[in-house]
Amino acid sequence: MHARARWWIALVAGLVGQVGLAAPAWAGRARMAWLPATEVVPERGAEIEADLADLDNVLPGDLDESVLTWAATIGLTDQLELSLPVDLQWRRPAGAPATTQFARWGAEARYRLASSDPVDAPALVPLVRVALARVVSERRAAEVELGLHLGLAVRCVHLQLGADLATVIRRGEDTLTLRPGLGVSGRVVGELHLGFEVVATHDLRGGQADWLALGPSLGWTHGRSWLTAGAALGVTGIDGAARLRWGIAF
Repeated sequence: MHARARWWIALVAGLVGQVGLAAPAWAGRARMAWLPATEVVPERGAEIEADLADLDNVLPGDLDESVLTWAATIGLTDQLELSLPVDLQWRRPAGAPATTQFARWGAEARYRLASSDPVDAPALVPLVRVALARVVSERRAAEVELGLHLGLAVRCVHLQLGADLATVIRRGEDTLTLRPGLGVSGRVVGELHLGFEVVATHDLRGGQADWLALGPSLGWTHGRSWLTAGAALGVTGIDGAARLRWGIAF
């Protein structure tokens, strides 16, 4: 196993041990590391979010990549939120020097197709997301993402299934990538949730690497802040992946 994958697993294990000692808090909107929450920011609410994703030794080019995303999210209604993300990217292909760049900026809308009222909300909640981003290094390229995610709450267990379809529109041949995911998360104590997720990337046009990874994740809320973390071991096409997300509501 690659040293970086082992490091991320140790980090997540340490986080589990620390947050398990925290006091109970009211429910937050994020429980899983890889799959987007089916909850949204309430109307006129606002949230600052950060997302760090790390991919280790993606085949066939042995690519290492880390992406840090900062986003401001506002609630337009109780079911619709708008997010404005900015991406910083570090990449190191095998045999080539590492590069760090301002990679993307754009907007993302997430619409919850069910009431957000805890009394009226159904057990099964669909969420649709649409994202548009400018690819900074390619002045005439844009990335478009469409996603559908389903969340099912059964007592203290939360199940989630979803997929995103992403394309980069540019001169020449466009890319088309499918990113499915499946996860289950259960409340352990207070607002600490532990879960397990399966995530994958599949290039529908065969021009990029496909990979599949699975592993544990945690979600924790405390007051107006929330945190999720996950470490996934590669099944095929990748050594390992890790993700850390957190947010603060205002």
